[in-house]
Amino acid sequence: MFLHKLFSALLIPVGVFGNPVSIEQRSPGNVAQAGSPVVIDTDGIYIRGSPLNTGGLIAGYTAHEDGQSILRLAESTNGGSSWSFLGEVYRANSTAHDVDNAMPLQLPSGRIVYAYRNHDRTGNTYTYYRITLSYSDDGGKTFLYASTVEQQAATSTPNGLWEPFLRVAADGSLQCYYSAENNGADQDGYMKRSTDGGLTWSNWIKVSGDNVTSRDGMIGVANLDNSGNLIAVFENTESGPFSIDYVLSHDDGNSWGQRARLYTAKNGKNAGAPQVVNVGGTLVTSFMTNEDVAGVGGNGIDGAQMKVVTSTNGGQAWGPTTVTGAAGSHWPGLYTLDQTHFLALYTKDGLGAVSQDYQLVN
Repeated sequence: MFLHKLFSALLIPVGVFGNPVSIEQRSPGNVAQAGSPVVIDTDGIYIRGSPLNTGGLIAGYTAHEDGQSILRLAESTNGGSSWSFLGEVYRANSTAHDVDNAMPLQLPSGRIVYAYRNHDRTGNTYTYYRITLSYSDDGGKTFLYASTVEQQAATSTPNGLWEPFLRVAADGSLQCYYSAENNGADQDGYMKRSTDGGLTWSNWIKVSGDNVTSRDGMIGVANLDNSGNLIAVFENTESGPFSIDYVLSHDDGNSWGQRARLYTAKNGKNAGAPQVVNVGGTLVTSFMTNEDVAGVGGNGIDGAQMKVVTSTNGGQAWGPTTVTGAAGSHWPGLYTLDQTHFLALYTKDGLGAVSQDYQLVN
């Protein structure tokens, strides 16, 4: 049954809007620039976007100003051609709190939920870890606390919680994916589910990390089709340098398996911080990598290039590689605009948080 589902999904892929797309009709995965970088916020970093029920889109990110970390929400009503400030989610003193990893999502009810890491620290020493969810019922203008998805006190062995990713499952439940450290060399991926809009959460489900010592992190999830087949991408260190792996689910995220390599950087360099979207049946995975850039970042990827690779067969093969953010790009994300266009979301040195339109071409 498992192989039959996978074969069927690859043979008759379905676009993100529910329309069957034959392999012959699909783009081979070439990517071309369709627009210039558009500034979202000159102080923004780590941008994640999601659709509004009205047809627009929102972007969550963190700004750092005057010793504070500020979670913000911006809105675009024209596909990322321009952006306006919508609301502030939360702010905290940066020396006492580490607030980052924004992930906004509008629920079918109209409520906007916004997940983020929300850690206590003294200087550079963490004392408590949380994944927090806030919510807005006025279209994203103001936010209130909703729940804590996961939390734990810091120990002498690294045990942090990082990088929430939100999606609505086919049954209407809210899923929150995140990463949790076991120690400095090992980290796993998890998912919790909420059936009441994020007020309470289930026990966790393991997404990645069983039987492997690796820093699995930065989970991104996309539909392979409209039949419960999903792909989750994440960075890992199982081979030493950071590279990109993926796992598959055939029951809408309730279980995961078939771990495989998606991208390995050239010459022993690093590739990390991935995200994935489905663009009219073509999977697009982004990441940042220093494989063509020297002398950036502590781990060699922060501030390097943003690149994407594509797959037209459900993730079984990937390529070609396209630069979608020049050197000096940070913590990229993706957003599907339509059947052939997507936004690259990244922070660019000298500009701040930006969106940039790209197109799949024959």
